[in-house]
Order: sequence, then C-alpha cells, then structure tokens
Amino acid sequence: MESKIERYSTEALIRSMSNINTVLSSFKLSYKDEKVNEKSDTTPPHLRDDAQEKIAAIINSIIYNEDGTEANFLPTNRYIKNLLQKYVSQVEQYSTIENETFLEIMMEYQFRTTEGGDIPNPCASCHVSFEIPQCGDEQIVSDNLVGTRVFPQHNDVGVRKLWEAGACLTEYLIRNPELVDGKAIVELGAGVGTTGIIVAGLCKTKSMHMTDYTDATLLNMIHNVAINQEWTKRVRESLNVEEENEQPVTTGYLEWEQFADGEFDSQSHIMPKETIDQDVETSLALARQAQVLIAADCVYDRAFIPALVQSVAKLLSNEEKCAIFATTFRNAETFAIFEKELQRADVKCEYVARKDIDNLPYIFPCYDDQPRSDVRICIMRKK
Repeated sequence: MESKIERYSTEALIRSMSNINTVLSSFKLSYKDEKVNEKSDTTPPHLRDDAQEKIAAIINSIIYNEDGTEANFLPTNRYIKNLLQKYVSQVEQYSTIENETFLEIMMEYQFRTTEGGDIPNPCASCHVSFEIPQCGDEQIVSDNLVGTRVFPQHNDVGVRKLWEAGACLTEYLIRNPELVDGKAIVELGAGVGTTGIIVAGLCKTKSMHMTDYTDATLLNMIHNVAINQEWTKRVRESLNVEEENEQPVTTGYLEWEQFADGEFDSQSHIMPKETIDQDVETSLALARQAQVLIAADCVYDRAFIPALVQSVAKLLSNEEKCAIFATTFRNAETFAIFEKELQRADVKCEYVARKDIDNLPYIFPCYDDQPRSDVRICIMRKK
C-alpha cells in the first residue's frame, strides 16, 4: 500500500502543514534513485547543495508569487522555521549549509516574527492550501489553489483544521459528482468550509449553504468562502454551470440541538441578534428545501447524537431527499449510539463499500491523526 510520503509531493505536504518528519521523508524519497559516492562525498543526496537549493525553491514557491509578492495562503512562520531548522540539523550531520538560496530563506525566517513568540497562540491563524486535480472522469487542473484559514491551536474544533472525514467526504463527492450535481445542498457542521467550497466548485451543485453554530466557526467560514470566491466562480464557469443564485456558496447559523428541541436563544452570541435570527430563518428554510444534506465528523460527541439524528430525520421529509455523512470511527460505543438513534428515528442508512472508499484518489494530506481507513460514509434516507 502506498504510504503518505509516496502519495503526496513535498510541496503539497508543506502547503497542508503536514508533520515535518513526513515532509522531510517525502523530500528524501524524491532522491531515492541517486547514489552516495562513498569515495568523495558521503552526504546523502537529499542533503547536498543541489538538494538544499531545491527545498529552498519549494518553500519560496509556496510563500511568494511569481512576481515576488507574498502569496495569499501561507503556513505559519513557526512551521516554516521549524522545518528549516530540522533540515539544517540533518545536513549538519554530514557537512555545512553553503547554498546561498537556502541561506537566504533561512536568514529571512530567523528574523520573521513567530506568532506568540515561543508559546503557541490560540488566536494565531494561517492558511493551508490544496491543489484539486479532478472531478469524476473530467480532468480539471485549477490554475489556482483552494485555501483554508485555520487556527491550529484554537479550542474551537470547528476552526482548527480540515478534519479527516471532511477530506474523505470531499474526495468521495469529487469522484461521484452525480450525487450532488444540479441539487440544492446544505452542509451541517461545516467547520472551516473546505468541503462545501470545493464540492460547490467542482460538482456543479445548484446551491451550497454551509452551516455551523459558534461565532468563531461562522466568521472563519465566511472568510474562507470569500478568499475562494474567484476560484469557485472560475471553475463553475469552466463547467458551464448555469447560475440560479447570485452566490453559489452561502453560510448561516444552524445548531441542530436547538432545532431538534424547537427552541433557539440568540443571546449567547457576540454576533448581532438580528444577524443570528435572520441566519436561523434562512438556514432552516434552505435545509428544508435541500435535496441533499452533507456532514463530516459530526458524530463524535455521544451527547449530541440524538439531536443530530432527530434534526436529520425532520429534514428528510421524503424518500427522494438524502443525507450523506462521513464519520471517523473513534469509539465503538459512540457509533453504536448513532446507529441506534437512526433506527429509532426511522432513518435507513446504507454504508458506502469499504473498497469504494479505499479506491478514491488521495487529494488532501490530512490523515496524520487517523488514516482514511477509519472513515465511514453513509447515505441516509427516510424509511
């Protein structure tokens, strides 16, 4: 089975802020066919002067545009600085850094401000970015990246990262666009918004309304929609999508526990009460009209599962509507509660075959914490 260091390029791993050891292993692998000259230079090929030049060029291509201006989607200064320092420590086991290009970028990051000094800062944000290669059988190479602002140290999980199930659901829908093509979609618990943005762009959805419930998540989601608006528009135009709405991707408040109870309190939010109340009305109307509901990594807290399932059951008003959920298997008891609640709510659930998930193309280097083999995708309909 192909490993992560074989699956992704070094550039893709850096753009997604993958584990630094994984990044450097990937870079080393790119020199696997080159030999060490034991008589003259015992330095491994991936640590020599030309390799130092290459890794510096990769980092420069991420942080700068071709015209020399700073790129829009940047990893944290801390991450790049730690990556450079780790690489230097490997080189210094055999020789010294002498490549001018590498020394220049190393010097630059010595003087760049590290967010929060040496202490991780929960308010510090950065951008991870992804290249999206294809949709179904149509080969689409975007001439721009999809970026996602994240807050890696934040206590709100909705802004921390693109979670594994979200990555897998996106990969699944990109390969199976007919599930959402031309349909009105609402995403529950959309988090950073990457899934909804990419699916709306590549899968020719009629509309995509992404919902969540914390202020931090909603504000960050709005930002991510805005920074990818040009990409979304260009890709949909290239697919000849006839727009029925001024904005193909929208966001709004929806908290399924309150929806399941039929109650709502907007006083606990920092966003204006009028804004939240309007968002709730809009989101509920769109959710009721939606032909497909999608969600990823929402089945993780057993206390919220009954409300989640009740909300889905309410919204699946007929057999033609469906909900597509991707869930990361972390706890057998939690998953058992989810399936029990589905039965109680009279919702039938069909799991996508394991082999179909395993055969999906890997697009997102987001499986550091849990492998994609832990993700399950189910399609739910009212019985």
